[in-house]
Amino acid sequence: MPAKSGPISTITPKAYDPLVKFITIARTDTTAFQAFTLPKGAIPVGYYVLGRVASDAATTATLDIGTTATANELVASYDVKTAATATGYNVVGAKAVGAVIGVAVTVDTPVFAKYTETGTASSTGGPWLVKFEYLLTGPGETL
Repeated sequence: MPAKSGPISTITPKAYDPLVKFITIARTDTTAFQAFTLPKGAIPVGYYVLGRVASDAATTATLDIGTTATANELVASYDVKTAATATGYNVVGAKAVGAVIGVAVTVDTPVFAKYTETGTASSTGGPWLVKFEYLLTGPGETL
């Protein structure tokens, strides 16, 4: 792969600070709700789940985040039943990241979130705080 032209310095390539949104998802959020809107040109770059209590649903307990009411294009079926992924500060790994990461949205885009469980209903767990990072480039800039 050829190198990009031009010298590398402290100002090239340009550095970007991620912008951050936080979503709180509770066990009772079983219907997708609009959490916020990504501005046109936003590039999702990272998702993290912060939690204190894992869900005690009998079979599965997951978080979904997306750009439609289906809510799984950004984060798909992130496990919040297993303590290792439901508690503490966790990067949403490759198994749960949806297809819309690192891709700029072309219009202002609503972001939806929901909790889903199967088996006997949970009585404890969450709420979970989701840290959503994205970048905005300047006019005419690309990454």
